[in-house]
Amino acid sequence: MNLQSLNIEVNSVINDIKNQGIFKKENDFIDYKKELNNFGLSDETEIFFRNFAKDIISFTNNKGGIILIGFTEDKNTGIINDTGLNQSDLDVLTKLDLNKVHQKLDSITKCNFGIDLQQFQISSRKFYFLLIEKNNDVTIPLKDFPDYKLNKGEIIHRISGKNETANENSQKINRFLQIKANEKSKEFMEIWSKLLPEIFDINPKEILMINPKTNMIYGYNQKDKNLSGSEIDVDKSEAGAFNIILNAISAGDIGKISNDEGKPLYKIVGELKSKVAREFIYYSSLMEKVKNKSKFNFTTNQLKFVFKELGWINDSNLPIENPNSEILNSKFDDFIWIETLDRMNKVVFSEQAVEPIAEIINDKTKHQKVFSKMLQPKKNKK
Repeated sequence: MNLQSLNIEVNSVINDIKNQGIFKKENDFIDYKKELNNFGLSDETEIFFRNFAKDIISFTNNKGGIILIGFTEDKNTGIINDTGLNQSDLDVLTKLDLNKVHQKLDSITKCNFGIDLQQFQISSRKFYFLLIEKNNDVTIPLKDFPDYKLNKGEIIHRISGKNETANENSQKINRFLQIKANEKSKEFMEIWSKLLPEIFDINPKEILMINPKTNMIYGYNQKDKNLSGSEIDVDKSEAGAFNIILNAISAGDIGKISNDEGKPLYKIVGELKSKVAREFIYYSSLMEKVKNKSKFNFTTNQLKFVFKELGWINDSNLPIENPNSEILNSKFDDFIWIETLDRMNKVVFSEQAVEPIAEIINDKTKHQKVFSKMLQPKKNKK
């Protein structure tokens, strides 16, 4: 789940507690924590990671999750009480800088996923909730972090309401791989479930599906009364029928090549590619290139705020994988666009994107407007 979905879910959970006194049980998605262990430390970021680092990685390797802080659970009865946080814990969480948290997460995993931490109140008692976004890749510590109980290469995920190390033995890693395979199958079925109503409206027997990558065509065989496929020579040139149809669909002009108004003649399966192959860099590479030019520290999420300021995107909650194309402003496709890579749509960038991003980050007069806070300057290396 992304942060937007998690926010909807956590508000529903809190409303159930406030209005009906209903507490959802701990599970693979929800966890309760009574208080913080300060470990005799005063640094808020270190306290936070010693309490939550393992949970964050665990939840992000499942479907995301919610941690409600300030609640006690009776392990014998399972009864949950909204006791509230003490003042010292409230001080730590209030002072916590999420910018530093994201930087630390980046140094631990080099993965791109979001978290959010917000305070809420029930009667006079104060609480916090921590939202952890699902990572489509597997989140793994890059080295040992003994203070956070993290080991290099360890795959931690949330299952049966607790954190489990998937690569502890062959049985557990096989189960983890099966879970991930099922997630991919579910995503695949969700795509097809959206197509099926339209397919049946057209009549499945009248549909041909072309896969230009393999030069195969699939459809209903009237003679043998079954679905079958055969090889076909697909002309992939700009003037070829395949690209004429693709360009008409992209431009919204499908009616000009159809003699059956309101119903498309073709469903084309395959990769949509730019007319001219362009060199690009990935989000992680963009991040590193901008870091080399910037005078201030920033997080992966704050980089998206810059895209929004530049007008490149319409919503700073930009998923890098499988984004909605409407979130990108096509006027700036010299800087940012979507490529289909390994059967997945990904946001990519040109080298030209680095300079305007670095310019915004280095202009501290714009920090409050863009980031709602001042960025911390880099420390000079001695």
